[in-house]
Amino acid sequence: MSRNRVRQWDEPGFTVQATGRQAQLHPQAPKMVFIEQNKREFVKGKESLYRRMTVRECARLQTFPDNFIFYYTEIENGYKMVGNAVPVQMAEIIATAIKKQIGSKEINKITNNISKTTEFSHKNIKELVV
Repeated sequence: MSRNRVRQWDEPGFTVQATGRQAQLHPQAPKMVFIEQNKREFVKGKESLYRRMTVRECARLQTFPDNFIFYYTEIENGYKMVGNAVPVQMAEIIATAIKKQIGSKEINKITNNISKTTEFSHKNIKELVV
């Protein structure tokens, strides 16, 4: 192999890619032995520990819940779906932040419209709306 694809349990993993042949190897295996540039080998006597991570394991890295069902007939398509996905928890954080910003702008728009037609100050109206 051209590079070590093993990360230990306490190390950050590689990016989950949209191809199974680029999948990170399971952390149960020891790090590969450096031979020369672009050449690494499995540790002798430990070859049975080397395996690529499954589609489900890659999905877990992408924070998909275990009950999420991926529909595919070819294994490469499973890796492609997971590798092309945005991590679920990251998407949730971004969506929540966008929703909060949109909500703040809507509240400001409402309070600005009300304050133009009433004697309430912008601050007082905002407190009432929120």
